[in-house]
Amino acid sequence: LHADDFLAVHHPHSERPPTICHFEDFSREPPKPDPSKLSDRPWEPFQSQLDFEFAEFTLDAALNQGQIDILLKLIDRIAVNRTDFSFRSYGDVKGAWEAASHMSPDYDEHELKVGYKNETRTFKMFCRPLFEWSLSLVADPILAPKFTWHAQRLFKLNGETQTWERFVDEPYTADNWWDAESHLPNYASPLAYSVYADKTRLSSFGSQKGYPIIARILNLPSNVRNGDGYGGGQVVGFLPIVEDENEEGKKGFTTFKRAVWHKAFWILLENVAKWAKEGYNFQCGDGVWRILFPMILMLVADYEEQAMMSLIRGPKGKCPCPVCLVPQDQQTNLGEVPLYPYRDSAVAQALVEDSTLKGEEREKKFKSLGLRPVENVFWKIPGCDVYRALSWDRLHAYHGGLFSDHLFDEFQEIVQELGRDILLQINAQIDAMPSFSGLNHFSAAGSVKFADGKKYQHIAKIIVQAIYNLLSLAKTKRGYLLLKCIRRYVILDMLSGLEVHLEVTIRMFSSGLVRYKDAIQVGPRLSSSKSWNFPKNHSHQHLPSDIVGKGVSKGFNSKNSEKMHGILKDIYSDQTNFKDVDAQISRIEHHKSIVKITRARIEAYEDTLPKREKPAKEDPFQFNQIHLGARLHPATLEKIEQRQTQDKDFTRFRLNLEEYLNSRYSSTRSHHAYLRLKPQQLMIESRYLRVDYESVVTWKQDTDHIRCSPLFQGAPRYDSVIYQVDDNTYGFAQLKCVFTFKFRGIHYPIALIRPFEVVQLPRLVRSRTDQDLGLCRLRKKQGTSLIPADSITRAALITKDFGKDGDFLAIDTVDEDMFMRFRRDFPIWDT
Repeated sequence: LHADDFLAVHHPHSERPPTICHFEDFSREPPKPDPSKLSDRPWEPFQSQLDFEFAEFTLDAALNQGQIDILLKLIDRIAVNRTDFSFRSYGDVKGAWEAASHMSPDYDEHELKVGYKNETRTFKMFCRPLFEWSLSLVADPILAPKFTWHAQRLFKLNGETQTWERFVDEPYTADNWWDAESHLPNYASPLAYSVYADKTRLSSFGSQKGYPIIARILNLPSNVRNGDGYGGGQVVGFLPIVEDENEEGKKGFTTFKRAVWHKAFWILLENVAKWAKEGYNFQCGDGVWRILFPMILMLVADYEEQAMMSLIRGPKGKCPCPVCLVPQDQQTNLGEVPLYPYRDSAVAQALVEDSTLKGEEREKKFKSLGLRPVENVFWKIPGCDVYRALSWDRLHAYHGGLFSDHLFDEFQEIVQELGRDILLQINAQIDAMPSFSGLNHFSAAGSVKFADGKKYQHIAKIIVQAIYNLLSLAKTKRGYLLLKCIRRYVILDMLSGLEVHLEVTIRMFSSGLVRYKDAIQVGPRLSSSKSWNFPKNHSHQHLPSDIVGKGVSKGFNSKNSEKMHGILKDIYSDQTNFKDVDAQISRIEHHKSIVKITRARIEAYEDTLPKREKPAKEDPFQFNQIHLGARLHPATLEKIEQRQTQDKDFTRFRLNLEEYLNSRYSSTRSHHAYLRLKPQQLMIESRYLRVDYESVVTWKQDTDHIRCSPLFQGAPRYDSVIYQVDDNTYGFAQLKCVFTFKFRGIHYPIALIRPFEVVQLPRLVRSRTDQDLGLCRLRKKQGTSLIPADSITRAALITKDFGKDGDFLAIDTVDEDMFMRFRRDFPIWDT
């Protein structure tokens, strides 16, 4: 065994023994499709690939019938060879779509009748049965290699302790799948689903709404099922929207709307329920016959929709959590493990079906549990526990909830109370924060509102370090306590977003939850107008069990499905006549499914064709894990050194370079004489550095894009970096110049840096502010240094400390890798 080896323990039903492989051999990439199962005419039933690509274009461009006919006439006039192009009119395009309709299950219109008061109300629902849709993917040889059919448990060998550490990422590496499979027959192959639902406004200014249901197959890897391509999330139906201004707000009508929702969902799930009980014998895309047992493993939604799925009474109910029975006034009470009992589907079902309970006694019983007296559709699905399937939602619970509507709102309220001068200073300091690739830059924070959760996510990462001096304990106790809450929230956000979780990182989140609770329970001192007893302040109590049970939060984040709302809005505005909207959107969605299938088939077929191998060209500006780009013309050392008149960092540049090269690259055993550099020798400067690095979270390659330029997008930009000083030490620096230089016949990548010194203070000596707010303090060293550019391991975000002249702050929360990297390499900052 070697350090970092991997162990995979497969579920007994898979009949596979445990496997061990070395780090460099471990791969989660599925094999390519079997070429023998691919058609050499993958565009069929379109008459040619050109026909398909034209139809694909008209769909993507949202062309209407008249526009398509005009375009075809133009093509007809200029075409020289029309052998592969058969379309002559919109009718031909429409006919091709109809011929291809069998490639993916189409949407059907269903009529739903539900009684309310003394009348029966009728609703339409468009959907494609969930089970039939999934079979079309299971049968495809292109997707077949990507399917995982049995649960597995994965471990990584800790080189220091020589113990196996379990980790989870995909749902089939977590406990709920393993447990569910253990209750199935030995011959069963689970077919697991994630199901999402939420209302959305289709028109920007009108009242038109849509209620899409989006499904994903969890047997597929996350990059496929959460992607936009074939095998990704699919709109499988549209729920009816129940509205009546005259009845809205009445208890009976509220119950009626929930009854409609659950009866409508049954249309989608009826065959899932049937085959989850019996099993379905089916030949999969790899040619293997399997007995499939469908199961609903995850339900993904924001809080309001989870209340509908679980049939609880919402935030004002006595038990407002859809997962546990926490009392309404105890939602700030968080623990390393849940403090209140979980909801029990059997108890809820028995209560609904208890005909002995009548009138006020019945209502009192339901109220005590925060439930609605409606039959839950998920009780009909064998093996589905609705309360266990409901999943914590990072987007709405954190970025678009706890932070945006509460912590950030509280921050802005405090800023307004402190007055205009503080507001302007806060905005100036926010605007002065350096840029960092992949992170939004903000020019204000005191009163601005954002339209999407991503911006709230990004501003939370930097706000404490940017403005802590203006909300110090001496100036505003309430403001300081709030920043402490924000810091502890951001730590939880970092840990919640990890794409691979070890047992130790799950424990880190659980202990961080208690630290957050300790900070947030000063809520009465934060604000007299705001209560912190609300569901989104409680919901993360259940994230650790969700990760252990379902895999990492990326798999059950509603963000994956909400981005599809934009596609539906575009279809509504560009390709419908605003009447019978669900039917028209369903038709276009079906066409898009066909396009994804056909495009995937063409690409898979083209991958099997022989290709002319182009000889690999050696890139002279690639050095190990770095690449130097945005290169300038070669310049003499003399010209570079002339910069010292404006920039003292280039003082003695040639002599310093000479000393660096001779000391680093001239071995005493090689008997090389000291080589002096001449002013006319050339160097090639680069303004951009790409750094590939191995993520300490996922153990996969990731990339940083680093700028070092006197003028980038209208302003100077000299990014900061982390670099390796020796085998056990890392340092911080600001880049001043990156270049290549030829020395003794070899080109070397070199960086001129202004290094920082890590302020090494023991925990007992570190200031209370630094510990409370997690400030990672640096100081600039005197002068500059030259280092090998390929010793740079990552970009870093380092800002001036506005609270202490001469100090700087390294920001550990720009992303999850940085957060975990700081804790590994700089444990003094672990607060």
